[in-house]
Amino acid sequence: MDINYSILGAGAMGTAFGARLTLAGFNVELLNRSPAQSQAIAKHGLLATINGQQHILKVAATTVEKASPADVVIIFTKSFQIKPALEQLPASLQNAQIITLQNGLGNGAQVAAEVGIERTIEGVTMMPAQLLKPGEVVSSDAAETWLYHATGKPDALTDQVGADFNLAGITTTVTPAVHNFIWQKASFNVAMNALCGLIGASPGMLDHFPDGKAFAHDIATETLVIAKASGATVDEEKVHSLIEYACANHLRHKPSMLQDLENQRSTEIDALNGYIVDLADTLGLDAPLNRMLTRLVRLKQVAPTFWKS
Repeated sequence: MDINYSILGAGAMGTAFGARLTLAGFNVELLNRSPAQSQAIAKHGLLATINGQQHILKVAATTVEKASPADVVIIFTKSFQIKPALEQLPASLQNAQIITLQNGLGNGAQVAAEVGIERTIEGVTMMPAQLLKPGEVVSSDAAETWLYHATGKPDALTDQVGADFNLAGITTTVTPAVHNFIWQKASFNVAMNALCGLIGASPGMLDHFPDGKAFAHDIATETLVIAKASGATVDEEKVHSLIEYACANHLRHKPSMLQDLENQRSTEIDALNGYIVDLADTLGLDAPLNRMLTRLVRLKQVAPTFWKS
């Protein structure tokens, strides 16, 4: 079947996915709350640099309330925006399957709570992307993406989505072990994002100062203990190798949490380090590094409001 895709939250990741699917000939509409993205694309087209090649793409883009009907909605909002975003879906998207590929833990459960488990597909992606400005995105190698239906049962539409993603150059595996891969990326993000956000660092800066990189590995080790206790099977060596790779190769990359803090926006701390703390408490375990980072990021988030009062 030919699937019509909507991408809800067309920031860096959403726009990069939309660009790749459009290049492969799939029907895609980019949706944002702000009209800036759709206005830029309507005026100039979507300028997408994919694996070093620049493309000007004609792609539909609009605000959420004006969305066209779609079979599948890929949601790329922040984790804390899932509930309001799905509550405000227009009638044109009320029957669509919802795919969550967002950073963090617990996103699938959030989506299922809003639209039902039968309409929920869980996943995670390692694809790098950067939105330079509205209507202009850069994405290098698509890396890997994993998907599965939230019911835990084989599903024809999920299989088709996986096939479409692969045709679009988004290396995708449809696997019932998807939660292990969600945990793998989350363990990496838990180790890197809050740390970089708090000290204003890039992964490359951590590499230049041994205490920085060692601290990231310590956070990952603590997180992996919680993951294992919760029943997840995570490749611990892979998580630590991801930290090493990022520190060695992402010299001046600003992780999303650092960008959010610099721009005085809410972060995803509750879906990352905060989630680990809550889970550790439920399991009767301790997570002192994650607890400290969670408290510090929450304090840093509210500091601008304090100084303005």
